[in-house]
Amino acid sequence: MIKINKILAAGALSIFAFSAVGCNMIAKTPEAIANTVVAKVGDLKVTKGEVEEVAGPVLEQYYGEDYESNTEAAETVKNFRTQALNLLVEQKLLEIKAKEMNILPTDEEINKEVNEYLESMQETYGGEEGFNSALEQAGLTLEEYKENLTKNIRMQLISEKVTDDMFKDITVADEEIKTYYNENTDSFKSATVSHILVSDEAKANELRERALKGEDFATLAKENSEDTGTKEKGGSLGTVTYDSTQYVTEFMTAVKALKEGEISEPVKSTYGYHIIKAENVKVDSLEDKKEEIKTTLENEKKNELYTTKIEEWKEQYKVKTYEGRL
Repeated sequence: MIKINKILAAGALSIFAFSAVGCNMIAKTPEAIANTVVAKVGDLKVTKGEVEEVAGPVLEQYYGEDYESNTEAAETVKNFRTQALNLLVEQKLLEIKAKEMNILPTDEEINKEVNEYLESMQETYGGEEGFNSALEQAGLTLEEYKENLTKNIRMQLISEKVTDDMFKDITVADEEIKTYYNENTDSFKSATVSHILVSDEAKANELRERALKGEDFATLAKENSEDTGTKEKGGSLGTVTYDSTQYVTEFMTAVKALKEGEISEPVKSTYGYHIIKAENVKVDSLEDKKEEIKTTLENEKKNELYTTKIEEWKEQYKVKTYEGRL
């Protein structure tokens, strides 16, 4: 069964109406506002109502039902609607290509996926009664939920069919995998790292000497470290990959230089002086990571090709967007 959230931003969506706003002294109805065209994609149109179907539920989740009048959220609301508009333009382009390629999903295909998804949701909620209760709490009827689900699954199937054809010739050679491995060696190296942090260099040297003479590193960390986030764990930071950007440069440089079980000299950073211990130092082989790297490179090529095709299609079908109407 397909995952309906692969392309669509907000899953199975409810339709939320806009409040009326004035224009040239004449108040537009919510229906008229929702039908405002905000993009043209070939012979297809994207309406403000469609944008709100995607953006509205998420904005309401974060800012409440009054997000429309929330001045502090105005910029975020605009940005999110713009993202939703771009998403919908892409969907219209995919639909046009699917029609041209004669691969639009059939009603049978769509209904099969809808029914399978509904069955899985019922299982999740302990049966039909539990699922219906959840829908009621969400303010949805089964018919509304199924209508939106059907629309989203149809779009998902269109996307899968078009992109499957788009990506069919993508390959990754062994030489590309080897090059990637050699150019990203730090991402395949790791160690279990612990540290003791103190503000005084002399204290750091003293603690290192005690550790070198056999005192338990974890106990020394618990009793002396000023890093409140790790001292109770014996200074443990867990497994750290050598390409980590979570820690300051001085710290990572010292980690990379340590051999198995080695304890560093005091390492000065903006936080103080670190004494670092590395254990379980590990280097993953090219063979171990071959399939993972292949997938990474395939995804990079897919993303690049997808972006290129979308831009080509925007020109081909003379896409026009009217963000000022959002």
